Amino acid sequence: MEQEIIQYDQYRMKPQELILNLVLAMGFLFLVGMIFYDQWLMASFLSLLGIAWIPGRKRELARRRKELVKLQFRDALYFISVSLSAGKSFETALLDAQQALEKVYPDKNAIIIKELELINARVMMNVPVEQALNDFAQRVQIEEVKSFADVFSISKRAGVNLVEVIKNTSGMIREKIEVKQEIENLIAGKKLEQKILSVTPFVMVYIIKSSSSEFLDPLYATAAGRVVMTVALLLLLAGHLIAKKIMNIEV
Repeated sequence: MEQEIIQYDQYRMKPQELILNLVLAMGFLFLVGMIFYDQWLMASFLSLLGIAWIPGRKRELARRRKELVKLQFRDALYFISVSLSAGKSFETALLDAQQALEKVYPDKNAIIIKELELINARVMMNVPVEQALNDFAQRVQIEEVKSFADVFSISKRAGVNLVEVIKNTSGMIREKIEVKQEIENLIAGKKLEQKILSVTPFVMVYIIKSSSSEFLDPLYATAAGRVVMTVALLLLLAGHLIAKKIMNIEV
């Protein structure tokens, strides 16, 4: 069976995945509508906006997939460097990296394994290895992968010591990926705090509404009150987006 070629900038949800995400998004927005407006009609209308959440969810899942590939690529570079240090050719090093990752990863369908399978299969069909690497770099659109493919292509054309250049480049790229991973680990706690703070206002409004409903009656019973609640919702959304942008650190 022909292997699926992944386009990493596009994430295709399976039908069950799409339905699950849509139900969760619409359900959450319906609860928000009931908390902030206390009207089935307004809550139902607000839940329909869950449809607009799906494209953003796809982009987030595509981003996470690329981050996973970046980490897996770091592991592949390690095994490639080990094989090159043993005096093997680059083509053999790619095969060794695939076999090593198949033993290391519990999931035999890991993305990097599938990509190495594709690259090795194309090389066996007499496709230049630099072309196979460049194709992978163009599809995945990860800076580290593209840098590696570019260095390999330039080094091969220039006729320099390919093994030494690839080993040095692999080391630098691995270090960069590891630094990014360390930063992600450092701010993981802050990201959790940000998620908690994003949910806290909804919980507070619900608690006040449940314990002292008469205190919020003017916000639910008057047009001015609904405008205030709508503005509050928009401010909460803006705060969430700004916090998410701040947490998105690029190295």
